[in-house]
Amino acid sequence: MRRLITLGLAGILAACAPVKQEPPPPVAEIKPAPPPRFDSLAVLAQESLPERDSIRDQHRYDRSIGATSIDGLRYYFYQPGGERSVVGFSLLNDGSPKINPVGLKKKGARREYAFLFADRAREDIYLAVNDDVRISGRFSQDNMFRELHFFPRRQLPALHVDHSKGLLEVTLPTGEQVLVDEKTMELAGGALSEAPIDFNKSRYARRNPEIRYQGKYLAITVAQRGEAPRRAKVWGQTKFAEVSYPSKYPKSRCKLSPKFLWDQRPKPGDSDPKLTMLHKTDDQLFDIIERQCHWDLADLRSEPQKLAEASK
Repeated sequence: MRRLITLGLAGILAACAPVKQEPPPPVAEIKPAPPPRFDSLAVLAQESLPERDSIRDQHRYDRSIGATSIDGLRYYFYQPGGERSVVGFSLLNDGSPKINPVGLKKKGARREYAFLFADRAREDIYLAVNDDVRISGRFSQDNMFRELHFFPRRQLPALHVDHSKGLLEVTLPTGEQVLVDEKTMELAGGALSEAPIDFNKSRYARRNPEIRYQGKYLAITVAQRGEAPRRAKVWGQTKFAEVSYPSKYPKSRCKLSPKFLWDQRPKPGDSDPKLTMLHKTDDQLFDIIERQCHWDLADLRSEPQKLAEASK
């Protein structure tokens, strides 16, 4: 009997003993997928609305330059929150048969188109054109600037590449297209036209980039040699902005002082004015144009309503 009890206790103790656990099989380490590679051409082709009306001060001049797979096409970007975002793109003609023939023989001469939209905001969407003739070697004498501002500002500029046609299709803020030859970087059609670079050796007689708007909406252009085109007075000379509305006033161009468009006063602590746009909305700008040019811009004011009705 005692032996049976002993065996019974041994069985109970064995049953209560901890069961040896086999170690779980090793779990393969799961690595996070790498972020998708930034495709600049795909991003440039996206047609987007402005993300805000005004430029945030910390991003007003915040931009870097990146290259694309197309020679002469670059993009500007900033990285708010660590995520790369496009704020412009540029097209460089450093030698072409009609517009920049000197660049074919003498390296350095160039015409560059830069479509810029700081902080992806509506406030300062514009096209900056620079002809650098490389004659004297001095920046203030060789660089000829022109800016074009397009209204209404319906979207951010975009660019689509059509390799089958050899064209870069640029969309302006108005929604209109400008065609650019992919190889020569010359304008090939659409809402803008251009004349050859002026290589006059006299900087006083040399013309600023002859880029003209021939679309159906409104454009404001300012030009200057070696200096910010938006200034109302340069080297003691009074400057003017030129307004064109080809579809309604084809034979008329209105001139007005840039002081009606851009702030000419330096802020405390600034040595120069930042030349920011005075009017945050298209309607505010149209008010100034109607008063100064005596034009009727009712059709441009109704454009947002037409777009809203068309999208329904």
